[in-house]
Amino acid sequence: MTLPSILLGTLIAMIIGCGFHFWRGGGLRWLIVFNLFSIVGFWIGHGVAMLFKLSFLPLGPINLGPAIIGAVVLLFTGYWLSMASVEPNPKGQEKPRGKND
Repeated sequence: MTLPSILLGTLIAMIIGCGFHFWRGGGLRWLIVFNLFSIVGFWIGHGVAMLFKLSFLPLGPINLGPAIIGAVVLLFTGYWLSMASVEPNPKGQEKPRGKND
């Protein structure tokens, strides 16, 4: 794999990450997180395709089909896992107080 193909694959992954950020929204932190998820998923998808000798939508040395699928799967999985949080108290309800409060 040559340096130009690595840069092209990373650029394609970042375009996918930016598109996901455009769709879901968020600040600069989320843009960086979505791009990292997309880049890692892209190269994992490409690596899995190389491991199993799959060739779907090849673009030079890059297996573009499995790489895009990997990027999208990791983006949605990472987004879903990052949304898991403790639910705040509903408006109008106070925290229960103890005897000494």
